[in-house]
Amino acid sequence: MRSYERVVATINLESPDRAPIMHSPLPGALIKYGEKLNAIFVRYPQDFGPSRFTIPKPEELPPQYKMGTHRDKWGVLWRSSVDGIHGQVCDYPIKSWDSFEDYRFPPLKVPLEELRDRVSKLRRKGYFVILGFEPGNFFERMQWLRGFRNLLLDFLTKPKGLYELADRLLDYCLRSISRVLEAKPDAVSFADDWGTQDRLMVKPDFWRSFFKPRYREMFKLVHEHGAYVYFHSDGYIMDVIPDLIEIGVDILNPQFSCFKLEELANAVYEKVCVCSDIDRQYILPKGTPSEVEAYVKDVVELFSHEGRGGLICRGEINIDVPLKNVRAMYRAFKRYGRYR
Repeated sequence: MRSYERVVATINLESPDRAPIMHSPLPGALIKYGEKLNAIFVRYPQDFGPSRFTIPKPEELPPQYKMGTHRDKWGVLWRSSVDGIHGQVCDYPIKSWDSFEDYRFPPLKVPLEELRDRVSKLRRKGYFVILGFEPGNFFERMQWLRGFRNLLLDFLTKPKGLYELADRLLDYCLRSISRVLEAKPDAVSFADDWGTQDRLMVKPDFWRSFFKPRYREMFKLVHEHGAYVYFHSDGYIMDVIPDLIEIGVDILNPQFSCFKLEELANAVYEKVCVCSDIDRQYILPKGTPSEVEAYVKDVVELFSHEGRGGLICRGEINIDVPLKNVRAMYRAFKRYGRYR
């Protein structure tokens, strides 16, 4: 099978030859390991694009990944202590709703011709193409603009500005997604970390009343253009997984280490394709290669629907993951992810 066919069969539970592989290095890991990491990727090629990554130059990193303190185009100030690792917000533009009327989102600039060229080149090589959009998230963007504590208090007090911000941001996202879809990707990626280690950051009923309809509108637009929805969310999000499936998520990327794997597998069984997140809190950074292999074996057995698809093999590589464990993870993907 070519990569595109393999991924589509996996999403649709239609018996691919093996579980697709996705590479997911953080910029910091590429900076730290360089071509040693690329050598592993090339040995175990992915199904979503070339397997050799450009090593980022620290001075060219986005503000939120650059060591030191840097302000982005949204007016958010970021602080990071390591090049290539996502920093924390230390200043935000919407400090009060009185100032919100004067705040302007950055101009929407979608490099459409560049995206079309990228999709065309990848598709000619048989890859399944996932594109992001600006800003790529919704809840997190609201946090970064308003401040996390302020936003949670807004959820309780429900000021008018909260709804105006959400509606303006939704309109911005819809326009951005529409432009990206003109490049005809196979999927559009969304990312919002909704969970703590053991629960949602907000009450599920509020999530369903406030965020679910807005996600539904974005996902509907993607589906109307014949593309799939890829959704990443860290933390324990069990309460809203059925809702995400209901409103159109086709590929779900949850943080495995926040779940009992059997519980997560039961929640998604025959409902949605899962892109794995090999335990990056304990197993990948601190485990032995044999423990990594055993974990991957369990993941494949639980999520591949007995060889009918439903699993994309992925593990995020951070700067704390030793290369021996990266190799063990990909060896296990290849060994256990091949179906009869």
